[in-house]
Amino acid sequence: MFSPEEWLDSLTPVAAWRLLILGLICIASSNWLFQANGINNVGLFYMLPICVACWRFGFKIAMGIAVAEIALSAATFLSASGHLDTSAMVELVMQLIKFGCTAAVVSRFRQGFDRERLLARRDWMTGILNRHEFQRQAEAMLASATTRHHSLLLVYFDLDGFKAVNDQFGHHAGDRLLQCLAEKGKSLIGPADCFGRMGGDEFAVLMELTKTERALEVTAQLHLGFTAALESTGHRVTCSMGAVVALSSNDASLHELMRQADQLMYAVKRDTKAGFRLAGHAPPFDVDFLLSPRQQTCSHQSHG
Repeated sequence: MFSPEEWLDSLTPVAAWRLLILGLICIASSNWLFQANGINNVGLFYMLPICVACWRFGFKIAMGIAVAEIALSAATFLSASGHLDTSAMVELVMQLIKFGCTAAVVSRFRQGFDRERLLARRDWMTGILNRHEFQRQAEAMLASATTRHHSLLLVYFDLDGFKAVNDQFGHHAGDRLLQCLAEKGKSLIGPADCFGRMGGDEFAVLMELTKTERALEVTAQLHLGFTAALESTGHRVTCSMGAVVALSSNDASLHELMRQADQLMYAVKRDTKAGFRLAGHAPPFDVDFLLSPRQQTCSHQSHG
C-alpha cells in the first residue's frame, strides 16, 4: 500500500527540493493563468508545497516557502491588475496567516509521528530495539551481507538468576539491571549493528565480522562485557549465550539462525550457565565451543 509519508521520507534532499520547486512553478503558472481570466481562488494549492516542506525539512523552511509563495501571489496580482489594492493586501496577509497555521499543524503532527514511530521500534524499558524492529533490521543486514559477501555474527542470550532479583528486590531493581545491561551493550557494538530485547530477559545482537576467524574472540568479548555489566549491578546474575556465524555463502534465513542460536543458548543453560557456545556453517566453525567463565577469559587472552 502506498504511504505518502514514507515516500516523502525516502526522497533525498535534492529530490525533495526539486519536487518543491516544480510544485511552486506549476502552482504559480496556474495562478497566473487563472488570474488573467478573472479566477482568483487557486491560492489553496499553495498549501501543498508548505506541507511537503514542513514534513521533510521542518517549520522554518516551510515558512520560507510560504513567504516565497506570498511574493509569487503578489507578483501575480501586479501582473494581472497593475497594482495592489487594499483588498489584495488583506488577502495576502490572510494567506500568510493561513500558511503559518498550516505549517505549525503539520510540524506538530510530524513531531508526534516521529515520537510514535520511535516508540513502536524501541523497547520501552531499555531503549534498544524491540523484537519486531530487530528482526526487520536484521533481515536487511542479512540481505546486504549476502550482496557484499560479508559474514555476520548472531548472538542470543538470556540472564541466569534474573527472576531472583525481581522476587527479592522488586521489579524496580530488575528494571535497573536491564537498563544497565542495555547501556553496556550499546558500547559493545558498532552503529551499524543491531541490538534488541527479544522479550523478558532475552536479548540478541547481530553484527558484521571484519574477519570470520575473529568470531570466537568477538563472542568472548561480548560475553565478558555483558558479564561485567551484570556484575556492576551488585546482583548475582550472569548470562548464557548462544552464537552463530552466518557466512555470506550460506542461505540460512534469520528465523533459522535465531533458532540455532536459541538452541545453543539453552544448551549452555542446561550444562554450565554463565558461558557461551559458538557454532557456524563452515570451517573453522564446524565445531561448537562451550566455555565456562574461566575458560572464556583464557580463550580471550589466547586470541588477543
